[in-house]
Amino acid sequence: TSVTTDAAGTTAINGGAITTSGTQTYNDNVTVGTNNATLTTTNSAVTFAGTTTLGKDLTVGSGTGNVTFTGTVNGGSNLTVNSAGATTLTAAVGGTTALTSVTTDAGGTTAINGGAVTTTGAQTYNDAVSLGAGTTLTGVNVSLNGTVNGGQTLLVTDSGTTTFGGAVGGTTALTSVTTDAAGTTAINGGAVTTTGAQTY
Repeated sequence: TSVTTDAAGTTAINGGAITTSGTQTYNDNVTVGTNNATLTTTNSAVTFAGTTTLGKDLTVGSGTGNVTFTGTVNGGSNLTVNSAGATTLTAAVGGTTALTSVTTDAGGTTAINGGAVTTTGAQTYNDAVSLGAGTTLTGVNVSLNGTVNGGQTLLVTDSGTTTFGGAVGGTTALTSVTTDAAGTTAINGGAVTTTGAQTY
């Protein structure tokens, strides 16, 4: 029905798949190793209260349930979140060891509140993104395919193509938008609205 760990110690997810009809709550630090891991619930929340270290790929599918990473997320593997609820990245992602890629599906929303997401490859946000802090996205081919809102700064450091697929700042204007000199930027969402500078 559900899986819950306490705050003490660590949890190593090495078995490939954990499937529950209810919530999954990992209150300790989590390591994904040995095999790629898939965590699946039936429209219930998945919560990582501690840090998450990816030695292998992690895919989280929660239906309409929320997915929350409270602590930092690190490790040279792929992170995929499929949720029609709210996906929240509370702390920095890839700050110590860059992830390979980050992908969210088209349902729901993603809140980037930790200030930075760093990958060696692509970042693909297919849902609406909100910024809860000044944010730096560093990767190769960073695609914000939904809307982007939040009264914060956004810096994209991308040697590939940075894509804004939806309106940026349409509901809540960003403070500023900056892209680096490498790569290209595709503005496909019709409008970018900031209270301050836009530097491409």
